[in-house]
Amino acid sequence: MGQPHSPGRSGPRGGKHSSGEIRSGKEFWREEYRFLCQNGLYADVLDRGYVVHDAKGKPVRMVGALSDISKQREMETRLLEERNLLRALIDNLPDYIYVKDMAVRKTLSNAADIHALGCKSEAEVLGRTDFDFFPREVAEKLFADDLEVLKGQSHVNREEKVINADGEVIWTLTTKVPRRDAAGNIIGLVGGGRDITRQKEAELRLTAERNLLRTVIDNLPDCIYAKDRDARKVLANPGDVKNMGLTTEAEVLGKTDFELFPSDIAAAFFTDDQAVLTTGQPVINREEKVIRPDGEARWLLTTKVPWRDAHGTIIGLVGIGRDITDKKHLEEQFLRAQRMESIGRLATGIAHDLNNILAPILISIALLRQKVQDDEGLGILTRLEASAKRGADIVKQVLGFGRGLEGQRMPVNPQLLIRDVIRITTETFSKSIQVETDVAPDASLVSGDMTQLHQVLLNLCVNARDAMPKGGKLKLRVRNFTADAHFVSLNPEAKPVAYVLFEVTDNGHGIPPDIRDRIFEPFFTTKELGKGTGLGLSTTLSIVKSHGGLILVESELGKGSTLQVYLPAMSRGDLDKAKVPGSR
Repeated sequence: MGQPHSPGRSGPRGGKHSSGEIRSGKEFWREEYRFLCQNGLYADVLDRGYVVHDAKGKPVRMVGALSDISKQREMETRLLEERNLLRALIDNLPDYIYVKDMAVRKTLSNAADIHALGCKSEAEVLGRTDFDFFPREVAEKLFADDLEVLKGQSHVNREEKVINADGEVIWTLTTKVPRRDAAGNIIGLVGGGRDITRQKEAELRLTAERNLLRTVIDNLPDCIYAKDRDARKVLANPGDVKNMGLTTEAEVLGKTDFELFPSDIAAAFFTDDQAVLTTGQPVINREEKVIRPDGEARWLLTTKVPWRDAHGTIIGLVGIGRDITDKKHLEEQFLRAQRMESIGRLATGIAHDLNNILAPILISIALLRQKVQDDEGLGILTRLEASAKRGADIVKQVLGFGRGLEGQRMPVNPQLLIRDVIRITTETFSKSIQVETDVAPDASLVSGDMTQLHQVLLNLCVNARDAMPKGGKLKLRVRNFTADAHFVSLNPEAKPVAYVLFEVTDNGHGIPPDIRDRIFEPFFTTKELGKGTGLGLSTTLSIVKSHGGLILVESELGKGSTLQVYLPAMSRGDLDKAKVPGSR
């Protein structure tokens, strides 16, 4: 830009004020205007001057100067445009924008901030503090944050819950930073807040739903888990954690079944997982046998379904396993009961036929005794009679097993019953076997045949003795027991009544799991040939059932066995109807 003419030199506007200002009587003037330069361009100038007077006070001339302020004016114009642009931007942003001074009074408030404060114009906001717009407890929290920022500590993206004057809950994502002057001194703060109320409410609802879902999942008795595309566990509820013999979910997450189960079981699980992940077809209600790390076998009814993202892509699978071990045991008990019933009917039929065969033999032996006189013949008859009688005794036991044993029912005192059994066992068993008793003094009476119940306990004691060939400890325990709904659900033969529980425990070799369900079958025995008929426990079971009771077996290899006999306890009404021995 060319240099402007001086007022006293040539130019359209030169000397504009020299005569006019003198005649006007002014002593000083200042004016900005456009000035035509020698190069034909205009410049923004600042024209300043004053009038010089003579000794008599008469104005005689003017002294002045022109200053080129084009760059300054250009910068001011640009600054004004930028301010207008910034203000337009601030006022049209959906976020709350505001500025506060050192007394935390608002010095700027954009349209969103004005609206959020329930005002209509910025004039209603400027010079006021948060205490003028919010409940005191909210304002105090905001004030404390402001003081931290005024000390130089920025707050970035802090979630704040604000309750406005109308009682509405508003969530904001707030950023507050110190405002500094050119020298770097803090002169206030600048704040921005984004309304995230909808987002926060959706987040809170999602969190509540997740918590609800997790509460349901964690409190279901089923094993519930989720796996990613690599078949690694990403979720495991307490049922699943327990099923793996662990204690916390952290021990499971990120692991595959190969790290949690024996390889053969893990391989079967992996095959199912891959089928679900690749085909998208679910596995529904498949029975799976699981061996826990501690060796315990459990049965699960498993369902596996694909886990998909929002676009329908398979990102893993969800599995649900219902523990049906107890159900499987019940099925086994039911099948065993059916088998025992069938065996009982078959044994009864055979026993009747054998009885019909043995009766004539015994009668014939008695008749032959009258005719045979030599010792050798009599010896043969004696051996023949002994064998026939032994056969008759076996037939009697089989008949008792098959049809149940009847007898005279009367109140039986468990203490007296145990006392007789202890006397026999201590007199006849090896001294290497230590016999102990634990009879509850309040044990109820039972209604039964004293002889038959005596036989039940003796049979169990003999079996316990045979399980301890090198000696050991035999313990008889008697106590009251009330069957609850859970016990009845696990034992179909039980009823929700009061029982007297007889337990016979040994610390012998135990019963192998594969034969545990067969020990009550007639003619089944693990003893050597000639040392057992296999009718002792079957007869015991028949007697107990005829008394309305049941028998349960607990055994662990190498640690011994416990056979539990549950007999219905006599109620007060039953006792009133019966005559208790020794009472009047």
